[in-house]
Amino acid sequence: MACSTKTLKVFALIWDAIYALLGLAVITIGIYVIIKLEHFNTAAFIIAGLGIVVILTAVLGTLGAARESSQISKTFAVILILWVVLQTLTVGFFWIFQSTLLINVDNTFDQLWRNQPVPIKPGNASQIASIERWLDCCGNVGPSDYMLPPYSCYSSTTDKLNLDGCRQKFLEYISDRWQAFNFLSIGLVLVELICAAFAWVLANSIVNRWRRSKYYPK
Repeated sequence: MACSTKTLKVFALIWDAIYALLGLAVITIGIYVIIKLEHFNTAAFIIAGLGIVVILTAVLGTLGAARESSQISKTFAVILILWVVLQTLTVGFFWIFQSTLLINVDNTFDQLWRNQPVPIKPGNASQIASIERWLDCCGNVGPSDYMLPPYSCYSSTTDKLNLDGCRQKFLEYISDRWQAFNFLSIGLVLVELICAAFAWVLANSIVNRWRRSKYYPK
């Protein structure tokens, strides 16, 4: 059984490391949103905060497995189960109300469009110009929104005028990334379940080994 406990310990540490890497991925997404989507900072900080909590939880699991502490491992498993329930409810909620999210994104873009400084200069440095350069698009629905399209409407690689409007491309971008984040969340839940299972079995194995050593000392 001692060999079995060591094997469980190795697997637990491996999955805890994978869990920590997923936490780093979530933090990276939060930082990316902060840099690219200035008007979604609240969501970005929540995402980054989730990543930090994931890493701290993974550290707890790693500590429990490395020290072969049944109490820490069981605490880690319970925390993960609570996280699984919370994340499942959250992902389900946002999946159901995705259309509401896109409406809010559309309203945000509308606000950015209205807040552009006028007259619009060729070297426009507004938030809309940043989106135009970022998504290779032009204006609200297209170049026809401008009397003279600014430099940001031209492709940086081909110097050709971008004909696609930014509103639709912006909505499609957010929708695609949001679905990708939901799938990442589902993957995170699966990893949490695996980590919780290994942590709980490891904790029981540690307790059983201690009991045997007590009644059957070498």
